[in-house]
Amino acid sequence: MATTPQQDLTAINNYAGQYEQRIRTSIFNGLDIATDLNLITNLTAPRIMPKYKANEGLRPYDVDVVDPDGQAGTFSQRTIVPRTAMKILRVVPEELRKTYLSEMLKANAPDYPQGFAQYFWDEQIKKQRAEINNNSYFGVDGQLIPVYDGGTVYAVDARVRYANSYFKCLAITTAGQSPESHPAKWQKVNNSSINKGLGTIIADEYAALPARNKIATGTIDATNAFDKVTNFYLAIPEEIRNLGGIIRCSRSTYDNYNMSALAKFTNGTSFLDIAGANGKVIGKSIFGSDGKWILQPASWMSGSKRLVADVDKNLYFGTDLTSDFTSIGQMIPFVHGYTCKMQLVLAFQIADLDILFVNDQA
Repeated sequence: MATTPQQDLTAINNYAGQYEQRIRTSIFNGLDIATDLNLITNLTAPRIMPKYKANEGLRPYDVDVVDPDGQAGTFSQRTIVPRTAMKILRVVPEELRKTYLSEMLKANAPDYPQGFAQYFWDEQIKKQRAEINNNSYFGVDGQLIPVYDGGTVYAVDARVRYANSYFKCLAITTAGQSPESHPAKWQKVNNSSINKGLGTIIADEYAALPARNKIATGTIDATNAFDKVTNFYLAIPEEIRNLGGIIRCSRSTYDNYNMSALAKFTNGTSFLDIAGANGKVIGKSIFGSDGKWILQPASWMSGSKRLVADVDKNLYFGTDLTSDFTSIGQMIPFVHGYTCKMQLVLAFQIADLDILFVNDQA
């Protein structure tokens, strides 16, 4: 059995006095990305996302013309590739013996007492959902991360696999400065090394996007966000603007937009509010779009300054079963308790790059 304690009990060890009966658990972002994006379930193998595009061919009527003017259309494809993620948990009830929770702990208890177990599992499930949500945008495909090489000098943000974990370089190294020998220069990034996230996909595709799909905004802040977002919308081709869509952004960019709009419309900005089914505001109507376009904050884009135009649910999130996000696998007993695993499938993709419009900020 691992010698590392499974719970940090420092705050409640060797108790004296009474404890509040309720244990507070953390507050996390929910799995918003699963409802924001186009969801694919039963994704257990790579799935091709075909696109068919009809070519132009309309022309004046002419009885002498009997053959098509070139091909009627072309197929293209993108592939969404699943990756499996896991979290292993070890339950050791006896670790609670010196705490107030031992009042409900039997001598040979196989599981945590109910005074703690319900909070433990609730916390683990919420944390897992938050880890998925908060690492989906900037995520990297772990299968593409190289094994650490002691002879290599690593630059900031370089990722390596070392001793069955994944690390990101925080400060430039010299040869031989590993995550073990120089831990201050490395950050463990297992939870963002499962699969390539949407932000990473956009960054990889950005250079090859047509010029019309890359809209320069420069830095967006609280003094200019309203104008920058409006100009971003106006730079989208008219035939796409007519379709409507969502401009997705981080909460910080959305907050800047609200402050900028308030400075411009000093009598209030409620006329821009778009309400959801529960009556709560879910975003802001883009000025001049007649409600066809919404600026909507995405919790999973935290840390990004990107504006992403999502037309016709073009952004995809794939998994096998959404119930996997809250389920626990087989519980395998050992002499002091049991080990179990939470496991799930994750994948992200952009179906059609032709209707992907982004700004020049990461």
